[in-house]
Amino acid sequence: MASKRGENFQEGLTYDDILLVPQYSEVLPRDVDITSLLTRNIKLNVPVVSAAMDTVTEASMAIAMAQEGGIGIIHKNMSIEEQAKQVRKVKRSESGMIHDPITLEGSALLKEAVTLMKENKIGGIPIVDKNMHLLGILTNRDLRFQKNLELPVSDIMTKNNLITGGLGTDLKEAEKILTKHKVEKLPLVDKQNKLIGLITYKDIMKVKSRPNSCRDGFGRLRVGAAVGVTSDTLDRVRALFQNGVDVVAIDTAHGHSKGVIDMLKKIKKEFPKLEVIVGNIATGEAAKDLIKAGADAVKVGIGPGSICTTRVIAGVGYPQFSAVYEVASAIKGSGVPIIADGGIRHTGDVGKALAAGASPRLIIIPRYNGASRHYIYGSTGSSAGSAVSSGVLA
Repeated sequence: MASKRGENFQEGLTYDDILLVPQYSEVLPRDVDITSLLTRNIKLNVPVVSAAMDTVTEASMAIAMAQEGGIGIIHKNMSIEEQAKQVRKVKRSESGMIHDPITLEGSALLKEAVTLMKENKIGGIPIVDKNMHLLGILTNRDLRFQKNLELPVSDIMTKNNLITGGLGTDLKEAEKILTKHKVEKLPLVDKQNKLIGLITYKDIMKVKSRPNSCRDGFGRLRVGAAVGVTSDTLDRVRALFQNGVDVVAIDTAHGHSKGVIDMLKKIKKEFPKLEVIVGNIATGEAAKDLIKAGADAVKVGIGPGSICTTRVIAGVGYPQFSAVYEVASAIKGSGVPIIADGGIRHTGDVGKALAAGASPRLIIIPRYNGASRHYIYGSTGSSAGSAVSSGVLA
């Protein structure tokens, strides 16, 4: 007679345990659409996210990921100020319209302008008064033959016949204005001549050259950032939010815990419109609890990485195919995307994960060092960050 305790045991499957049976199809490869949802409201044109690891994602990786249609999650192993700076760097790297451009007042010295332009890698600065009324614009062209950097910027800035755009100027219209007047920067002003934004020809070209890039409503590259469950987490989220972060990820080894759920509720209460990813989890019950608390996406995977030691050291985990399947079944119809974290070693595993029930909402998390040789890294655990000798995604 079988014991009741034995009834709790069930078969768990990894990606290597299954194969997909081919079926009739009328879909051609060129017609395949790989756009996916990262969260309830953020769409990716390429379903790939770089991991929130200190060996993987900082500003440079996040910029590269967003340019290609994915997104990067900047790791949390740094000070609040530094992580916010990394987010700001991504948000300012490319913009359809810069809605909070760097500015200077007319009394600022040229040497200050030169330093600011070098630090932020920009070619021009709008000059304003204390009430943000536009006075002129200072560009590299104005500075090119200027040797005395002790002069105020108002002495050499372009202020006569200044070309500007109004509220509602889109990129197409801005390109026409810039081309007609042969200038590279278009300050946008309201009816009171207050500066409300800046459009540059360089950014217009970047947007046109990367039609699949992942951008927000202002044309800026999207970026995410990881946070933990610590006493300063809300301070970290505030700093990230103020610098334009698109999504935060509560990144823990065990997402189905009171501390994580309480922190999620606090974040959503203070920032109801901020998208929040929560993980890692491995069961349908965990997904339901997190969604009830306000999660905009759940990250599935406890120890599936090829070199992750969580299952060996802690004795905790769940085969990844079964974990994705169970979570997908439990939250079907909720509209909350599933992020499959780890366990993908071959390209065929992507299709298997989709078949598990993640639908188009599957996100693959690559872990590589960005060098010319793309080494693949493991996921969570004490060995995270070590290169995997085989496989294409982990």
